[in-house]
Amino acid sequence: MVPAAAVALNSCSFDDNEAQIPSPDYSIPESGFHGRDENKRDWSGDNRSGRVVFLSHCMLNQNARIVHEGDFPAMFEPLIDYLKKKQVGLIQMPCIELYCLGLGRFDVRVGMESPAGMKRLERLIDDQVFTMREYLFQGFEIVGILGKQGSPSCGVTRTWLDNLQQDGQGVWIRELKKRLALEKLDIPVHGVADYKQDESINWLEERLKRNIQSS
Repeated sequence: MVPAAAVALNSCSFDDNEAQIPSPDYSIPESGFHGRDENKRDWSGDNRSGRVVFLSHCMLNQNARIVHEGDFPAMFEPLIDYLKKKQVGLIQMPCIELYCLGLGRFDVRVGMESPAGMKRLERLIDDQVFTMREYLFQGFEIVGILGKQGSPSCGVTRTWLDNLQQDGQGVWIRELKKRLALEKLDIPVHGVADYKQDESINWLEERLKRNIQSS
C-alpha cells in the first residue's frame, strides 16, 4: 500500500520538460500596470463601491474542501451576506490544496510543501500580488485578506498540523504574508472561523468604519 505522504508528493510531481505556467509579466506593453500616473483612471463615473476583499476559496465554495470537512452546503452565508450588504467586492483566492493535490487529497501540508507544491504556490502568489498592487495603484481600497481558520493552507492563527488543530499559520497564508512584507503591502490578514463568523463580521464592521472616518 502506498503511504499517504507519497501519494500527496506524487500528486505534485514536477517534470522539468513539461510546459511551465509563466509568472505574470509586469512589463507587457499596454498592460496598464506600470506604476505611472498616465495609467491611472478616474473610477468615479459609475456605481462601483471601490472596495474589495480577498478571501479563501472555500468561503465561496465549500465543494473545494477536503472530504468530510464541508461544514455548509455552499458558502459562508452570514459573512458573504454581510459583505454583499456593505457592497464590498469579493475576490476569491485560489484553493492551493485543490490546485496542487486535487479534490481527493490527504497529507495536505506534505504535498503543498514539496518542491513542486511550492513552485505552484509561488506562481499563485504572483498572481494575487499583481492583482493587489493594481487595485491599490488605481486607488481602490482593499479591506483585508480573509483566511479560513484551522486550514492547513489558509489558517491565519489556527491551522491543521501533525494531525491536530493548533496555533499557527497555514502554508498559503504564511507564504503570502512573507511576500506582502517584501512588497511592503500593508494589508491586514484576518482569520475566519466556520462557526464564529459573527466575530469576523464585527472585525470587518470596525475596519470599514475606521476607513470611512479616515477618508
